[in-house]
Amino acid sequence: INPLFIVILFGLAMLAASLIRKGSSGLEVFLVADRSMGTWAGAMSAASTWIWAPALFLATQKAYQQGAAGLMWFTVPNAGSLVLFAFLAVRIRNRFPRGYTLPEYIAEKFDMKTHLIYLFGFISLQVCSLAVQLIAGAAMLEALGGLNYKTGVVLLAGLFTAYSLIDGLRTSIRTDLIQMVVILAGIAILVPSAVVKGGGLGAIMDGLAGSGGRYPDLFDPYIAYSFGITVTIGLLSGPVGDQQHWQRAFAFQEGKIRKGYLLGALIFVTVPLSLGLLGFIAAGDPQTVPAVFSGALHPQQVGPEVISSLLPPWGILVFILMILGGLASTGDSALCAGGSIAVVDIFKRYIKPDANETEMLSAARWSIICMAVIAAGLSLIPGITILSLFLFYGTLRSSTFVPTLLILFKSTINQSGIFWGTAGAMTIGSSLYLYGECTGNIHIKVTANIGILLISGLIPLVMSIKRSNTDVNLFAQGERP
Repeated sequence: INPLFIVILFGLAMLAASLIRKGSSGLEVFLVADRSMGTWAGAMSAASTWIWAPALFLATQKAYQQGAAGLMWFTVPNAGSLVLFAFLAVRIRNRFPRGYTLPEYIAEKFDMKTHLIYLFGFISLQVCSLAVQLIAGAAMLEALGGLNYKTGVVLLAGLFTAYSLIDGLRTSIRTDLIQMVVILAGIAILVPSAVVKGGGLGAIMDGLAGSGGRYPDLFDPYIAYSFGITVTIGLLSGPVGDQQHWQRAFAFQEGKIRKGYLLGALIFVTVPLSLGLLGFIAAGDPQTVPAVFSGALHPQQVGPEVISSLLPPWGILVFILMILGGLASTGDSALCAGGSIAVVDIFKRYIKPDANETEMLSAARWSIICMAVIAAGLSLIPGITILSLFLFYGTLRSSTFVPTLLILFKSTINQSGIFWGTAGAMTIGSSLYLYGECTGNIHIKVTANIGILLISGLIPLVMSIKRSNTDVNLFAQGERP
């Protein structure tokens, strides 16, 4: 198998789909797809966008390492996050119907420093999200096809960028549909074939307790504590702290947002549940993944190893195409989301307020190119893994989770409280989490994640109560608050 040929063929197919244009093009199309996304297109796009590298690799890995318990803690919060966002998306459209980004909404309601702290979190997230896709894709191409890792990073970054530059979000939505079909078709072909070759239902049952049968309890307290708490906070915070989904919320047709996202959650959940079966097979019979079992390969490679062990060479070809579909769907979404933030919240607001549409389109495209370069550089840093980066940037999303809920559902909230709560969660919580990750201390990581929610939520609430009491006292004294 020549991985370079596969990537190029896949890229040409995405470019061809992107170049088929219907209707007008322009800034509104580039940023929010002319606000014309329907229910099914939106559902497929939301599901496809949420199928990032962790969903494709970690589902199998957690099923292999921790059995049904690990897969449950990964799958349920993943689907739940899209269900939660279905209601938040309706809320933002009712309050800000002609918006483009969540930071833009923050800027309309609060001061500059609050806008800037959101801007930092949202831009950083898009860069990290893209880097995760590049790491996962390049590692897969190296492991399965022998393509040099650095070459893979550059090739994938160039691919995602090339077609994202054409029509922005409209391109992303159109290619999401194709990529989702590729993913579902790949699963429909590979998983049943691997299950049959791997021993059928009996093999799956043998692996439900994970590798070595160490976790027979679905609600194992160790897994719940060491993985469940952290991943649940990170995943539920995911769409709320991610412009990729706010951008789609603004792109839906009126009245179709909630149904689209709920349907998207159902479509999404089929992916980790199906890929988890490969992990159960490997856990039940370690000989299907001898390199992983012996420690020669990282457990994140369990999925590819099961496919290559049980199926003919065509299985790896299908698997590579399926993974490319998943990686590309989030990779191009991250670029489009980052481009929308850069042009709306930086270029238009702070650099050139009187910019015309042509200038804004140019700024959006250059921002996409810059993001791709930065993410590729991050992906080439030695020692970075999918899991560590995924859990780390989850703390950035968690830092804006509670403040965003307060902003959307509380009628009055202290703007300084929002700023200090978010900034405190980002600096203290994320630093503590990074220390816990570096030292391998589970207790520190769990404390950091819970602390992020407490800091980001309690500071705004306490400062709002204090401000309300001050206003009451001034009113009692006959002064204007």
